[in-house]
Amino acid sequence: MRGVLHTPVGTEHGRLVPSTPSVAEYIEHYWWARWCLDSVEATEVLSYPSVHVVFESEKASIVGVVRAKFVRKLEGRGEVFGIKFRPGMFQPLIEGSVDALTDQTIPLTTELGQARLKDEIRSTRSMEKRAGFAEQALLRALPPEPPPAALLARDLVDRIRADSSVRTVATIASASSMTERSLQRLFRQFVGVSPKWVVRRFRLQEAAELLATSTETVASVAASLGYFDQAHFTRDFKAVVGQTPIEFLTRSRRS
Repeated sequence: MRGVLHTPVGTEHGRLVPSTPSVAEYIEHYWWARWCLDSVEATEVLSYPSVHVVFESEKASIVGVVRAKFVRKLEGRGEVFGIKFRPGMFQPLIEGSVDALTDQTIPLTTELGQARLKDEIRSTRSMEKRAGFAEQALLRALPPEPPPAALLARDLVDRIRADSSVRTVATIASASSMTERSLQRLFRQFVGVSPKWVVRRFRLQEAAELLATSTETVASVAASLGYFDQAHFTRDFKAVVGQTPIEFLTRSRRS
């Protein structure tokens, strides 16, 4: 799964897609994880530019876009259930810009009928039933028609994710017939991070996936992602992942 750098042995996870077309405009998927570990282990992820609503134990939280590498230490037994919003599509539930949530975890309050939904989620261990409860809450809370600006932001992020030849903000601005300044404002309000950050994050996710699952060399991965200088690629990769590409490749292929 792209973006996942390391998952401890002893964890299981899955995802379910929305069953209602109107909800699927906003939600990428529902996800869950369970673990049973004898020692403390860490899961590591390069997060997508998405906002999540997360239910764990007694807590229900909104998790904004995480810009650094996400590291979560796990131990003993536990489980978590989450709702992954599509980029740009959480903003219709709040007042103001999504960038206020970036790198933040805050309590879920009134956005999805917090008390009722939290009780429903806790009432069952069936992930299918949890997804059903979440979908009904979303149907009650979400506008039936997404705002055009949110759709534009979502579709531009999807384009960056799908097309690895998109490497500059100027390319995105030209494709959307927007100025770079207008594009920056759109992403700040609806996505929570800059378009440059989104481009870099998707390309580094792609690099990590290639290094972990293919026979490509560091040099060929760097070249395929548009880096003319392998040293530049190494600096970018280590700044986010915390390891050089060679170190990451060695660990991934050994495991």
